[in-house]
Amino acid sequence: MELLEFALIGIALGLSLGLFGGGGGILAIPLLVAAGVPTDEAGTTSLVVVGIGAMGGLIPHARAGRIAWREGVVFSALGAAGAIAGSRLALVTDDRIQLWGFAVVLVVAGTLMLRKSLRSGDGGQSTPRARQAWWLVVVAALVVGLFTGFFGVGGGFLVVPALALVMGMSMYRATATALLVITLNSAVAFIPRAGEALDLTATVVVAAFVLISSALAARWSNRWSERGLGIGFASLVLAMSVLTLAQASAA
Repeated sequence: MELLEFALIGIALGLSLGLFGGGGGILAIPLLVAAGVPTDEAGTTSLVVVGIGAMGGLIPHARAGRIAWREGVVFSALGAAGAIAGSRLALVTDDRIQLWGFAVVLVVAGTLMLRKSLRSGDGGQSTPRARQAWWLVVVAALVVGLFTGFFGVGGGFLVVPALALVMGMSMYRATATALLVITLNSAVAFIPRAGEALDLTATVVVAAFVLISSALAARWSNRWSERGLGIGFASLVLAMSVLTLAQASAA
């Protein structure tokens, strides 16, 4: 039964990463905890499986030419310092505080993304605004990196809105580029946690299923409208905020 639960978790994470370019971390932590993995181990395990899933989704998006490689690498590099700081802070922070903080961030990110998606049309291309808001790019990247390390997530639930709102990317391009950022950020955030406890069974099973499902989902993402992707992503974030709030209250 445990193996089946981990397999289903891997499929859910892969679909989220491949379709929306994020959400893997916000799904991984509460689902792993619900499956019996301790909170501290769930954070480290999520970094590994989400990073692997993001790499799986990169290939179809790269072949379709949707990834903004330069912008993704720059965004990830700026967030690296934040990721390291966040990981070290997480090691000395109470688990319940992490869950409550995670829930609050989910509510804010989901609400902003839903608001933007409901106001947008289907097919309009966003115009890059990096020159006008370079300082926002720096701040956004550092904050995303900090949350990546602190909460043990890939950061996609913040990367996608940041790329779309701050850097002016279309939802399609932001979704694809977010997978690159998630891969790099997850690797950096894992470094300070390398010696921490890891649920080996959960990691192996979830990683195998997330790798396959994320690659398949990335190939299907172009069948969704840009507005539909945004609404779906925001709905996922808000739904997971409810579960996280419930877990924080029970902790």
